[in-house]
Amino acid sequence: MANARLFLPIHWPTAGASMCGTIIQKSGPMDYMEVLFTGLDPGSRRLSPAWEESTDSCSRPLAIHRLGDMPAMDRFHWGYAPSWWKRRPVANAPLTTLLRGSAVWRPLLSQRVLVPADGWYEPAEDEGKPGQYIHASDGKPVYIAAITAWRPGNAHGKQDGLAIITDGGKYDGQERPVVLPVDAARVWVDPATPIINALGLACTPWADSSFRWRPAALQ
Repeated sequence: MANARLFLPIHWPTAGASMCGTIIQKSGPMDYMEVLFTGLDPGSRRLSPAWEESTDSCSRPLAIHRLGDMPAMDRFHWGYAPSWWKRRPVANAPLTTLLRGSAVWRPLLSQRVLVPADGWYEPAEDEGKPGQYIHASDGKPVYIAAITAWRPGNAHGKQDGLAIITDGGKYDGQERPVVLPVDAARVWVDPATPIINALGLACTPWADSSFRWRPAALQ
């Protein structure tokens, strides 16, 4: 591993852009849940009616959380705007801003969720060339770190929205999201994980042997 190239989380659309062309959520909801919570009885995992497909699914990604009394999956509003916020909802939460203790994000750090995906697209560095489709080398889902203001019982609106954690790096002017391996994702979403430990996971680059790249044209 000493000579292994480190994987840095890939590009994510900037705030306001559609996420559907970047990540792929084609597996069934329970497929995403069972990878994380293999030891749980099926009755102890909840799927909200909100997870079902809708015409608004591009701006309402599926996300896994443990904000209630059991692991659950809901569709979250993509973008967060607290009641005092005068600008458009913010879709990305830069890791550097979180580490500085931003007043916007600090209250949300204990409300960590995961956006699951089968894979995602990274654009080519050279214009006109095909981009890359990236997925886990073991075929399992990947999990994108996120935070939210939502609590069970609330509506899924912009004041209770979700924001993707980005690593602050840029690719073609775009932010890069934090993508976690399964074991790290399980720790991230655990409400018992101290905030400082969760941020440590978000700061960790993962060896690229955990992922595979292929031309996007094959997808």
